[in-house]
Amino acid sequence: MAPFLLLAFAATAFAQKQSSTPPRDLHRAGDHWTAYNPPDPATYPAGAKTHTIKSGDTLWALAQTYYGNAYLWPQLWESNTWVTDAHWIYPGDVLLVEGEGNAAPATASVTNSTTTMTAETSSMQATATTAPATANAGEADEGFASEEVEGGIPVARIARDSRPIPLATESDIYCYGYIGDPNESLPNYFESIEDTETGYLPHAPGTTDAAAFVAQGDLIYIHGGSATGLVAGETYLAVTPGDLVYHPVTGKLLGRQYQYAGQVRVLCTEPNRSRAVISQSCREIDIGARLKPLPQLPIPIARIPESAAWCDAPTGRTVGTIVHSLGWDVGMVQGNLIQIDLGAEDQLQPGDFMTVYRPSPRADQPRVVLGEIGILTTQAHSATAIIVQSRRDMQIGDQVEMR
Repeated sequence: MAPFLLLAFAATAFAQKQSSTPPRDLHRAGDHWTAYNPPDPATYPAGAKTHTIKSGDTLWALAQTYYGNAYLWPQLWESNTWVTDAHWIYPGDVLLVEGEGNAAPATASVTNSTTTMTAETSSMQATATTAPATANAGEADEGFASEEVEGGIPVARIARDSRPIPLATESDIYCYGYIGDPNESLPNYFESIEDTETGYLPHAPGTTDAAAFVAQGDLIYIHGGSATGLVAGETYLAVTPGDLVYHPVTGKLLGRQYQYAGQVRVLCTEPNRSRAVISQSCREIDIGARLKPLPQLPIPIARIPESAAWCDAPTGRTVGTIVHSLGWDVGMVQGNLIQIDLGAEDQLQPGDFMTVYRPSPRADQPRVVLGEIGILTTQAHSATAIIVQSRRDMQIGDQVEMR
């Protein structure tokens, strides 16, 4: 079993349910009240970075302060396991801050001074990223892909590090999508737009007019409001329903691919109409895009396995298949995002690693190991993953096995 840091995190199907009401059994700990049994700060390692909680602090905000990325708050929580409910922290308690400045994921490069990105347009820097990198000066190569040779075969791999590192970036998490119910109910949709340059442009859903695409900063008019669940001030995902996804081997219908196109913040609502602004965009968003509540999807923090399973025998654990990828059907390599037909109900969770392989063309030969993937998010019966090592190109239909 490859070592990894499992996030005790609240998110989607793999989450622990967090309390919306504070614990009642408070007690004195030194000069303050708390619901927990925090360790004596004197027992922390010599020279360790600590933070004394103040009124108004949250793990989210502290992760932004210390790691430069609020989505890495599970790493802070993981370092303080005595905090049993991440929703409630108490002024006076002292947190251990591990890996300060070492966990910020790499950002994608901008092609010019505009908002145009390589591969796709996104204020979230939504490119098909390479591996995440640490932010330490003098360690610029850590976390990025390198090429080695094993048995005369080039092997792309992520540079190893003993520290847990983010497996992906925010754009990897929030600019891909998921496989869901083909008829998922998404009643709220973009009805018309007010472009920042051309002004109000009414358009019917499904139009192919190029002017009907919206991007960051545009005002949108939404069909749907408080009567259909929208709340002013809340942020939602803009989702584009895509093609049906069929299993590449069995032909079974797995669901529909729903593409995350960006995020919108609802400004005001009426019972059946709302206005919102595009706050982040992964690509151009078309009229008719649907709104979906924004889930909390943290970036998994894990230790990349020191060695790949090139020579390991099959584990006998659950086996699945690559069924979708972001932009590629064949030729997938390190850094590409894929989806597989295993999920939370198959005991899969973010931070897990899986071996990718292809059956040998000869019965008397072992399987062909192609590389490894790290799980980013899970649905009930599907998951999104990033390729962390690739010995050979992968393709839809290749098999995966839990390590």
